[in-house]
Amino acid sequence: MNDAEFTVDVNKYGDMLFRLAYSCTGNMSVCDDIVQETFIKYYRLGKDFEREESKKAWLIRVTINCCHNHTKFWWHSRRSELSENEPVKEYSDNDELLSLREALQKLRPIYREVIHLYYYEGFTAGQIAGILHLSTSAITSRLQRGREMLKKYLE
Repeated sequence: MNDAEFTVDVNKYGDMLFRLAYSCTGNMSVCDDIVQETFIKYYRLGKDFEREESKKAWLIRVTINCCHNHTKFWWHSRRSELSENEPVKEYSDNDELLSLREALQKLRPIYREVIHLYYYEGFTAGQIAGILHLSTSAITSRLQRGREMLKKYLE
């Protein structure tokens, strides 16, 4: 992989990975760091993937792992959010979207990940299973449970 190909991939997948990181963490201030860490790992890997789908799946998996690593840090539970300084972009105009965003953040990460990949990125349950190295039935169960929890939170 040369620098031009890397730049194309950053432009192609950067926004998607940022949305995924935000969906997993709920914190815009760390999303840039997570996406940057993902692309650093990708650049260091230097691998040319045979299929575009494999590359995308690898980037998604690494982004999710980086999100999990972020939440494991000891200081994560001991810090306070400065949410008033954090801009809320597309949600500020629509109360329903704001309610949905808040409900999504209440979900455990394992449900938030699959819901994001299924509804926002358009992956099938089988594709998500391949990305997360789980069975398709595990993904469909997580989707179902996540939907039920969202419904409960939104009522």
